[in-house]
Amino acid sequence: MLVSATAYAQDASESLDVLERSKARGKLVACADPYDFPYAARNANPPGFDVDILRELAKLGGMELEMHWADTGTRGGMSRALRNSMMKGKCDIFAGVADNGDDDILMGQLMFTDPYLGTGYILVVQNKASGMKTIEELSAANIRIGVQMSTPIDALLHDKGIARELYPDNARVMRGMANGEVDAAIVWSTVLTNAKRKYPDATFEMAEGYVPVEGQHWDLKYLVRKRDMSMLQFVNEGVKQLLDNGKIKEIVESYGVPFYPPFSS
Repeated sequence: MLVSATAYAQDASESLDVLERSKARGKLVACADPYDFPYAARNANPPGFDVDILRELAKLGGMELEMHWADTGTRGGMSRALRNSMMKGKCDIFAGVADNGDDDILMGQLMFTDPYLGTGYILVVQNKASGMKTIEELSAANIRIGVQMSTPIDALLHDKGIARELYPDNARVMRGMANGEVDAAIVWSTVLTNAKRKYPDATFEMAEGYVPVEGQHWDLKYLVRKRDMSMLQFVNEGVKQLLDNGKIKEIVESYGVPFYPPFSS
């Protein structure tokens, strides 16, 4: 039986031990963006690797997973999504947040868990760039690299004097590859999954063994409320177990996303 958001918020305010309450209800209530596949997607099968990982976390506590969706793509972005979800007691954990060192997102009331996944930019190649594994190899072969303009990777290539082809966003970078405009690109690690779904006949692949360089990778973490120390401990212990036994790696790679252990570990 579903509990209304109002009743859930009231329940949350009356109990400081959110983990104890969650186990009593048999539900771990989590938030994620509903339009962010392969991280998470509402009414999708598969539902996204964040949802699958959260489900495994819930199992460790003898709970089922219940999702509450919070759109981070509207005006106000992540901050508004957090205010309308975590801060109102609609969920107890928010998934898929990159820790870029900006603590403003925490609003003085939230805190990061330990990281559960590393993410960043990857090198994608095809045709005459196939088999190449580094930016330097591509530059030596005079192969232009498609990138999203005004991003950290755009700045890196510019500073190194490496020829690049600029696009407004990562989706158009991959469309450019599918159309043969470029034979190499550097995009966010999850972009390749969506591109392969959209262009099933394309031959592009991630460069074998490529690992994002320093300054081009980040860790994904969960957010919990500062007062919920029992939930923080539960999540941190669960993440460690799922990293150690390879379950997170298995889930992430099942979506065609490269798995990187947390870079800060």
